[in-house]
Amino acid sequence: MEQINSTTDNLLVNGKVSDQPIALLVDELFKVDWNPFVEHRRYITMEGHMEIYNANEEDPEQIWKRLYFRTKDGRFQWFASHCADEHPISDVLLTGTEIKANREDWTLLIKGGKENADLLVRVPSNVFDKWHQTLLSHSSSSLVDAYIQPVWPAVPHRTNRIILLEIGGHSLRAGILTQKPALPYTFIPLLCALHSKNDHLQFVASGKEAILAGKLENYNLVQPIRISEEETYLDRAAMIFLLQRVMQDMAVQAREMDISFRPQNFSVLMSIPEYMDIEAASDILKMLLDKSFGFRNVGIVRQPSLVLYSYDVTTGVVVFIGEHFSIVPIIDEFVVQDAVNLILPYGAKQIRDKLRTKLDLKGWLNALDSSSTNSSATVEELLLRFLVEKCCFVAANGYDSERQKGSKEMVVELPGTSLSLKVDGEIGFSAPEGIFKPSLWGKESLAGLHQLVHEAIQRCPIDSRRPLYRAIYLTGGCSLLRGLTERLELEITKLVPPSIPVQVLNSPWRRHSAFLGAHQISAASDEFPRKCCVGESELDDYLRRMSTPTTME
Repeated sequence: MEQINSTTDNLLVNGKVSDQPIALLVDELFKVDWNPFVEHRRYITMEGHMEIYNANEEDPEQIWKRLYFRTKDGRFQWFASHCADEHPISDVLLTGTEIKANREDWTLLIKGGKENADLLVRVPSNVFDKWHQTLLSHSSSSLVDAYIQPVWPAVPHRTNRIILLEIGGHSLRAGILTQKPALPYTFIPLLCALHSKNDHLQFVASGKEAILAGKLENYNLVQPIRISEEETYLDRAAMIFLLQRVMQDMAVQAREMDISFRPQNFSVLMSIPEYMDIEAASDILKMLLDKSFGFRNVGIVRQPSLVLYSYDVTTGVVVFIGEHFSIVPIIDEFVVQDAVNLILPYGAKQIRDKLRTKLDLKGWLNALDSSSTNSSATVEELLLRFLVEKCCFVAANGYDSERQKGSKEMVVELPGTSLSLKVDGEIGFSAPEGIFKPSLWGKESLAGLHQLVHEAIQRCPIDSRRPLYRAIYLTGGCSLLRGLTERLELEITKLVPPSIPVQVLNSPWRRHSAFLGAHQISAASDEFPRKCCVGESELDDYLRRMSTPTTME
């Protein structure tokens, strides 16, 4: 099968695919945005009467004083009046505090945190659980989460010449190692376009450009790698063609950084999903070391650990939410193998399927000229993915609560056209509700995400469970759904004893968290390429060690 080393130039304009609506849509979905994903965390709010303990009061009848309390923006306020006004008697920051519940006397102890709180309140028994959950939602939520932040402009690392290559289930990221954390230079779909003419097959485009080429006659879209629960299928010819595209991108980035790009002077650190076969990964490493590419040496690492490194931690539960779900508990860099849930068979596809049944997309599909049978399904999936990002969200306080509030109709515009689509507000939060109630997606036998995370933690060593509940890290495209963090915290909190706080962390850079984690480990030491990467002669032994990774049973 013949390969062409260059992408189809007529599909490119100033480094982007052409200004066709489909091209603008693809650019929107695969853009590398240096602006953080901004979201305002929604706390559980509550107000009402409780009693506060005053240890300095000498009169026993005055030790407990009835006041009006309110939670607001991470703070716990109390008032002399019978309602919440703008002048509280006092307040305390709940962030980082420990909330201890005592059901024998219906008290809640608020202790520690940034303001060193020490507060005891007595709660009416009929609202005790509700107040407890409310305080936990504030105490376990950081106003400023600790995470690695990318720095612009990207400056090359002073000594290490390393290509960071991330292979995902449906996308690829790549970039030259920088002195400070940076986002990927290349972010493209894992696709190649194959042209067929007179029984002659030829790859002509990859990544975003492949989607455009796939619209033309006698073109087919090929996935270089397909990962399922049973196996990982690798199309070697397509992967080589895609890697050639990455090489071209890295050469362009090197010129922009004013450094020379010679593969023999560069190492490659490749990150792969936890569920990807090591055999397929080893084939890709061999390609990179082969004379057609000729990189100096290569290394490989699994992505869940990298997600934790992007938060500068080594212990936590990594929850991937994309085309599928996967849950990987890690303790001190060791994967708790018995607690891992890989490739749970639902996720973004089911959200798109729900939208497909509720929306009429014919006008948009016609505007995108998706008449080609080779690409129509791909274009429709991209369109639905765009709609998920623009109009879907998770009912943070529960489906019924969101429904009672009522929902406004949303209007979404198709990039590069005058077309708009009206989306009923309820479909925006009902489509993703299957994350917590899989039966809504026709998955009656499966548990919701909150139950799966809870079960995974329960399969971990008993002395590690409590800290793991406070260290749940989201990653993957669907983790960007508004309200997901709050809802996951709320649902897991219902499953654990009142004394256990739950915290779900969500970096604004979590779409690229594994890539940022790869930067952390490869930039930490000038000796990284020598100590953690191997050449062709050492590769077989290196891969044997990787095929039996160190895990915690």
